[in-house]
Amino acid sequence: MKRISVPKRWLALAAVCAATLAALAVFAALAANRQPPAAPQPAAQTAAQPAVRQEAAGSGVPAAPVPDKGEFVPVAESRYLTLKANPATGHFIVTDKRSGDVWKSYPEEAGSRDGQNQGKWLSNLESPVMISYVEFNVRRDLAKESNLKEGKGLVTGFAATGQGFQVRYEFPELGFVIPVEVRLGEDYVETKILKDGLKDARIFTEEERKTKKDNEARLVSVRLYPFLGAHTSEQTDGYLLLPDGPGAIVDFKRDRAGTNHYYNERVYGADWAYSANAKFSIRRSVRAPVFGIKAGEKSLLAVIHEGAEYANVVAAPSGTFSPYNWATAEQQYRFMDYQYTNTKKTEGYVTFTKELTATDRSVRYYLIAGGDDGYVRMAARFRQYLIDEVGMKRLPAGDDKLALQLHVLGADAERGFLWDSYLPLTTTAQAQEIVQELNAVGVERMSVTYLGWQRKGYSSYGGSFPLPGKLGGNEGMRQFADFVHAKGYRLYLDGSNYAFNNTGGDGFRRNRDGLRDNGASVISYRRRGTDKTLVSPRFASKVIEKDLDKMRALHVDGLVFGQGIGSLLNTDYNDKYAATREEAVQIQQRMFGMTKDALGHVQVEDGNIYTWKYVDHIHGLPVDGSGDLFVDRQVPFLQIALHGLVTYSSEYGNDSDDYETAFLKGIEYGAVPSFVVTYAKSQQLLETRSLGQFFSTYYKDWLQEMAAQYQRYDEALGDVQQQWITGHRALADGVFETAYGNGKRIVVNYNERPYAGDGWTVQPRDFVVVK
Repeated sequence: MKRISVPKRWLALAAVCAATLAALAVFAALAANRQPPAAPQPAAQTAAQPAVRQEAAGSGVPAAPVPDKGEFVPVAESRYLTLKANPATGHFIVTDKRSGDVWKSYPEEAGSRDGQNQGKWLSNLESPVMISYVEFNVRRDLAKESNLKEGKGLVTGFAATGQGFQVRYEFPELGFVIPVEVRLGEDYVETKILKDGLKDARIFTEEERKTKKDNEARLVSVRLYPFLGAHTSEQTDGYLLLPDGPGAIVDFKRDRAGTNHYYNERVYGADWAYSANAKFSIRRSVRAPVFGIKAGEKSLLAVIHEGAEYANVVAAPSGTFSPYNWATAEQQYRFMDYQYTNTKKTEGYVTFTKELTATDRSVRYYLIAGGDDGYVRMAARFRQYLIDEVGMKRLPAGDDKLALQLHVLGADAERGFLWDSYLPLTTTAQAQEIVQELNAVGVERMSVTYLGWQRKGYSSYGGSFPLPGKLGGNEGMRQFADFVHAKGYRLYLDGSNYAFNNTGGDGFRRNRDGLRDNGASVISYRRRGTDKTLVSPRFASKVIEKDLDKMRALHVDGLVFGQGIGSLLNTDYNDKYAATREEAVQIQQRMFGMTKDALGHVQVEDGNIYTWKYVDHIHGLPVDGSGDLFVDRQVPFLQIALHGLVTYSSEYGNDSDDYETAFLKGIEYGAVPSFVVTYAKSQQLLETRSLGQFFSTYYKDWLQEMAAQYQRYDEALGDVQQQWITGHRALADGVFETAYGNGKRIVVNYNERPYAGDGWTVQPRDFVVVK
């Protein structure tokens, strides 16, 4: 399945332009896209906890600046951690009993010189809560920023709970109440904005209405304890870990050039329901809601545990707003939207959604002691999170052979002067011939995915059955599946086509069954010569359920979802199929679950974390980031976390800008090889509606190379597919080592000169296996 992507060089150029523009409007950008939180009620204080003062609602004390150590009292203890809290502010300190490491909910004081923190950012740094809000009766298109100190906020409730504490923050002038709960787990501290008790509207008395104007202030977003773990570059060495691509490292630097770069990305990507007149980010989508901070020898892994679908990850290096390096989760409760004011949709205005999206929002901060391999330890802890909380399982023990990911392009529409015609590129009989020839040249294992199998070809969506006779028909696919099974392989069909419709097949009616945005417009777009309409997820789910019996009759082993299912997440304002973003997650999971139940297997392309527990393989797992100027290097954080739980591949080996580097990156990152091929010669793809993006697919041109690459991958990685990645480091500039649980090490050399190790040498642009 082809990932919709932009050439890397274009991404890098776009990132440079975006960074320049960001410098002109950085504060406005931070203010935009914010959403509101939830409010906690004071819990009953347990007898085992020390007595603390609890103010009555409405008589709170002004939030203090960064508290002194003497103001903290013990409130909870777990197996590995202790928690102290300050009742006057709600700030806290967590200590790791195993290592003695201390993490604070506010910035480390050391390393911050007088005069560095000024104005609004001084009060930001001192506040346990930052908010943004919109005043609908003043500027409905502008989100304002504030914090507990600047907004004259109060702590109006505090109580120990046994596992931690609850605290209530109030903004009397705005009418906001934000209830918060902090609790200890075995090796983490969880901060939560509670849905119950959240208020975001001021209630005016009759007397107040006579003298005061109601600006109709409403919450847009909340950052809770935004500077938890923040450190200056002067204080310590370390870095920020961001969820960009496989994982991005931003080093703590004392003299970082450029001070206007920051990271602010929506988890699971943009919501197309609010896409009117909007500009989408050019960065890679956040597939896993994680970020991290390494400071000296200690590390902190943050996982957005509840409400990730409504969260942003925000981070900035030192020198961008303050002397601190920091990263946080921003919880969104309202969303910027464009409302049209005429039926032609040529005029309108920017505003924020009226409804409050109220759900519990929590972030778990895992305390990790260790050495220099901070991101490796973070990834190992995230792997355990995937097992314990997401439901993933370790790969079963098997033989020591990789399965080449072979994708076959079936057919597409051929462009004509008056109308299009059907152009077969690989029939089912020809696909069988390709598999046989690959066997003959040494490819012992394969997993085959058939693209463009649907009735009208790759660029046609909807009404997939029956399969076209020119491709082999239903019987041809069934025979191909039986042939593949006789070899011991699996056959998958591309399921990404179910996310769209442009044929009216399956009873689809655009105005009835299409995904609608907040302005009730059906969402369609044109890409690579093809118009397509996004299908309401509930409608897509019904169609898939209906088609599963037909697929079972073809003897195929599963579907490969991608693009709109598993990698896009949208709110649906279609009254017939309405779904929140949270409900859309559940609908997509249902599609994955019922496909696995019916056919036995399911895969995903570049999918979000909520799909991972269902899949046998992840296609298109990124090995490169977005090309941001302030990112210092990419690391295989996701690959380290996933290896041993699920197999994965990156881009097609024959569809890469730099084939040799892509091969070496796959070896370094523990991937499996992947190719997309046709029986027809590559130039025929230029005649199709949408396959011109694949520039070299003729299988005979790649037959020997596929076999050679497969054998080299198998030599390096065949016996470690079930193993954890236990280490990853740079041995020198351009030389990287990956270590596995069975003691195997693989060293990759990207340089043009050899690199000598202890008893071994890796040649230029090559790798060596060290056992």
